[in-house]
Amino acid sequence: MPIKDLRSFLTVLSEKGQLVTVEPEVNPVHEIGSILATLERKNGPAAFFRRPRGATMPVVGGLLASPERIALALNCSKSEVPDRIAWSLEHPLPPEMVTEAPFAANRWEGDAADLSRLPIPTHAPGDSGPFITAGVVISRDPDTGVQNLSFQRMQVQGPHQVGIMINEWRHLKGFLDKAESRGQALPLAVAVGVDPVLMIAAGLRYEGDEMEVAGALRGSPVPVVRSEKSGLLLPALAEIILEGEIPPGVRAPEGPLAEFTGHYGRPWQSPVFLVQSISCREGAIYQTLNGASFEHINLGNVLPREPLLKHFVSHVSKNVKAVHLPPYGSGFLALVAVEKRNPGEPKNLALAAMTAHVNIKNVIVVDPDVNIYDPADVLWALSTRVRPEEDIFYVKNAQGHELDPTSDSRGVQTKMGIDATISEDRAGHYKKVVYSTVDLSLYGLT
Repeated sequence: MPIKDLRSFLTVLSEKGQLVTVEPEVNPVHEIGSILATLERKNGPAAFFRRPRGATMPVVGGLLASPERIALALNCSKSEVPDRIAWSLEHPLPPEMVTEAPFAANRWEGDAADLSRLPIPTHAPGDSGPFITAGVVISRDPDTGVQNLSFQRMQVQGPHQVGIMINEWRHLKGFLDKAESRGQALPLAVAVGVDPVLMIAAGLRYEGDEMEVAGALRGSPVPVVRSEKSGLLLPALAEIILEGEIPPGVRAPEGPLAEFTGHYGRPWQSPVFLVQSISCREGAIYQTLNGASFEHINLGNVLPREPLLKHFVSHVSKNVKAVHLPPYGSGFLALVAVEKRNPGEPKNLALAAMTAHVNIKNVIVVDPDVNIYDPADVLWALSTRVRPEEDIFYVKNAQGHELDPTSDSRGVQTKMGIDATISEDRAGHYKKVVYSTVDLSLYGLT
């Protein structure tokens, strides 16, 4: 069925065996996070929690934790995902104004806009409290009026207050700087439970409104309504909308939270988002994601940067067959499959990958017969095709990510390239063993 919102995506996942319903009551404090983490470790499905303790709405999580579910969200194959995203950035499709939004069915304002109405989990054991982690933040440049979508970690600090961490390089930081320089508050909205293309678009770096990218990914304009309070364009089919503002000059302690590196980030003095209204659909579904999860890494590192990786390495060689930034590498590992024509080609590709994004530290280049989406296959290639003295090289004193534990305080580190392709002198007698896949149900097996 066509995907247009969270609910239709859940239907698709259910039909494909990629969604499990958890019927027993679960505790939003740590238990939901632990279940999602366990499912992810087992390469299991996303989870729909029907009865979060003390809540009036269900919770869903882990929706974009696997390449299979990302491909379902984009209606393409796993290998086509980077090209789909790259194409959407070049062919933006503006949103479409509509007159009605299902999220307007229920609305609470002022004191009634209490965040305890929402089943916001405390995910990891070391998290400092409940965090809104899957909310798409909607903001606007005070000068140009251009909107922006982004992800920010948001710690619940009271019934109406959320601490919101904003990185220096974010468009949102520039918007807030402009507002604060004038002593003005910055209007903000947060959409929770949306069409997955909006989540994917929110993780991209785009000099415009990422709703245009989401529309291109979906192949149809995102339906939006204009907020009567702020004038922001809001996704009409969102499950939940929070509206409010960031007041100028206010900072409060926020964090720690499980970060994409697999470590807990340190506390920050962050701006605060004051929630003035909460709106939600009938039968609303609250969406969340675990910090330091594959879903977290997919949205913040893999999906925004795989198109860049594909572009850089394809410029070096037209023989590249596929690229992947596996989430188990925390965004620091790149995999490239190439049908090489020259023995030096894999090392050139590794160097190109390192320059595609500052985060990329380790690069493994493999032959096309290696499935770069299967860690076991990649490790098999490392174990059977790499001659360390010939195939591994290092780039010392290169710039990486400051949060990488192997970097110094400014992100300086050593990067590594590995040529895991078959050498020319062995190619003629080195054939991978491949068995046919059979339908086990024909034999009474499952």
